[in-house]
Amino acid sequence: MDELCYYLCANAYILDNDLIDVRLCDYMRDNLDMAPLAAKLRMMIKAGKTLGEMVTTILIDTNYCNEEEIARIKQILVDNASLSFAAKRKVRGDNLLVANKYPRAIEEYQYVLSVLNKEEEPELYSSILHNVGCAYALMFLIDKAGEYFKKAYDMDGSKESLIMYLVCLRLSEKKGEYDRIVVKNGYDERIALEAVRLMRSAREAQIDSPYGDKMKDILELRDAGKVSEYYRMLDYTLEDWKTDYRRMME
Repeated sequence: MDELCYYLCANAYILDNDLIDVRLCDYMRDNLDMAPLAAKLRMMIKAGKTLGEMVTTILIDTNYCNEEEIARIKQILVDNASLSFAAKRKVRGDNLLVANKYPRAIEEYQYVLSVLNKEEEPELYSSILHNVGCAYALMFLIDKAGEYFKKAYDMDGSKESLIMYLVCLRLSEKKGEYDRIVVKNGYDERIALEAVRLMRSAREAQIDSPYGDKMKDILELRDAGKVSEYYRMLDYTLEDWKTDYRRMME
């Protein structure tokens, strides 16, 4: 039963309404020694209860999650009830992105792109392209990020995707290409200025980040001639960054 509960919790973003049916009830009764819960679910199916209500019932009866986690999962199911399969998978990718799991978010987005018909759902397709660009940008793979922002812009003409594409061009020091594209396409000057503003903000954020603060301290030790302290702090900082990077890549 733990395996079923784990599956429900780990895949809450993509569960379908037909997941819990009479066959599952029979399996729970015959193989998991969960006859009372199986009977309860069978009655809920007959009464037309929602997937969220049935999943909540399973998690409560098995004491698999605490109340806070159950409420979170139920809200996910309520929010995603009317979404298509592809849209649910996008939401899953979005949450991985927010959780700083960038490689896993990209994998999820790429899967959705592989099964999604962009002619049928162009807005969803382009929004996923944009988010892939965001994931790559957050991994500092600026050229790759720019490719996806441009694909998103070419598809739906999104001002946001265009601005991020121009930011990537500037951050990757392709100013000549940036100027050529702005002039060639006659982009609104305000869009170009917004791109420059975002680029400067990104650089300032890097300087003001914990990493930036660490580097300031390290360079101060070097400039003060404190060689042993400089190398010691540099080693510690590099190990911290490696740990953060491994955590991000999990």
